[in-house]
Amino acid sequence: MWSTIGPEVAAAIMSRNVFRLMILLAVIGSSGAALPQHGAGRPPAQATVASDAPPLDPSNDTSDDFFRSPRVHTLELTIAAGDYARMPPANGHGGRGMGGPQQPGGDAGSGYAKVPATLRFDGQDWGAITIRYKGNSSFRGARTDLKRSLKLDFNAAGQHRRFFGMSRLNLNNNAFDSSQMRETLAYDVFHHAGVPAPRTAYARVFITVPGEHQREYAGLFTVVEQIDQAFFEERWGHKVGVLLKPEGLSGLPDLGSDWKAYASSYSAKLPTKSRDAERMMRFVKFVDHSSDQDFAAHLEDYLDVDEFLRFLAAETVIVNSDSPLAMNHNYYLTIRPDTGKVVWVPWDMNMAFGGFRRGEVDLSIYRPSAPGMFPLADRVLADTALFERYKEIVRDMIQDNMSRARMDAEIHHVETAIHSAAALDPSSSATQFEVNFLDQPRRAAGESGQSGESGEFSGFEFRDRNGPPLRQFVDQRIESVHAQLTGQQSGVPGRAGFGFGPGQ
Repeated sequence: MWSTIGPEVAAAIMSRNVFRLMILLAVIGSSGAALPQHGAGRPPAQATVASDAPPLDPSNDTSDDFFRSPRVHTLELTIAAGDYARMPPANGHGGRGMGGPQQPGGDAGSGYAKVPATLRFDGQDWGAITIRYKGNSSFRGARTDLKRSLKLDFNAAGQHRRFFGMSRLNLNNNAFDSSQMRETLAYDVFHHAGVPAPRTAYARVFITVPGEHQREYAGLFTVVEQIDQAFFEERWGHKVGVLLKPEGLSGLPDLGSDWKAYASSYSAKLPTKSRDAERMMRFVKFVDHSSDQDFAAHLEDYLDVDEFLRFLAAETVIVNSDSPLAMNHNYYLTIRPDTGKVVWVPWDMNMAFGGFRRGEVDLSIYRPSAPGMFPLADRVLADTALFERYKEIVRDMIQDNMSRARMDAEIHHVETAIHSAAALDPSSSATQFEVNFLDQPRRAAGESGQSGESGEFSGFEFRDRNGPPLRQFVDQRIESVHAQLTGQQSGVPGRAGFGFGPGQ
């Protein structure tokens, strides 16, 4: 383990945390799966953030209460052995496989079986739910069999129950992210940018499978809000008439005038109202076929342009290449009911902050997407007026939203809250967690950050793969964006993931 991070970093960790790690090892050896209620080896005043918040009532409290609670929740899942055996995908790879379109109707096209389970939340018996695995790379990249991403459905057996007012929640396993906070930090940037994005919380997850696992600690999971009608009612006061989650497409392809083709290829998640279907198809045709003059004159007729520019700026500044920038996935499209404008919603942030591939700290803020991968972004940035507005948004973002002071404060806050649960996570180690928060020297002037590494994602047969140390990457990314805005640095153009692009 020490050899994988280098002697200098190992020495720094040892000098900073040797006492804390000794305590952690003692806790692991004496208590098995049980977790301490306070951060091991931390002063009690710092540890209270994670454990001393008042208990919540899932039947009467709201989703705001759940996501705003500073508590690291405890979820205990019990699954019958036969049901547990049915959960892995038949293809053995995860979900429907990378790049393939989902089928309409949500879970039916996930590639995973839904099975019954029972839930205990923060020491309270909740009752019957259904669960399934979720994700593609996060499934194959899970470092233990128990720590796989899960989707929880609280409407078991048609009971129409709600958990803090929600019908479904996602437990994300933070695959490829030893900091366990890339997703939380990334969504926080979107929130501050005024982009509708999921809320997050944290949970220790214990799994019981009679005869196989007895309340075994699966690890620390990021709890992510589901993008559904409740999500939009919470923000806009209205349900939406269309919700798409494109996957495996090149841009936004024109599929003609039959909505059935879009519902399948664009992965419609809800029954679509005819008015919204017509409007979405007109938007796609406009993006694909309008002249530059018409595009500039009428884009605002279809798209919430400022929201899209903030969405694009956030994806770029946090270097989330596992997105429309390089893979054209991990986002939702909808139409805001009160304006009739198309809105972009981000999704799946576990590889944000340079976690998708190495050497992207200097990703160009002006050419962030791979050629041909994100045509709407290309057209927007080619328009002089929109380009200037985009630069203004990036400048404001790096000075306020993603300033060094705010990022340091957020990282410290989350680290303090999750430290105990993360340090004891059986899928990782305290050392792998701590390396993300060390003070690192800044790069010398002109240093690219590429380090001569290939940068290829290279498949998923590497359970030990992590993104760059989080705090170091954030610090260097802020420097890079400042340098690009002032013309001191050109940045590295975006490119398609996995070594392929549209049409290949």
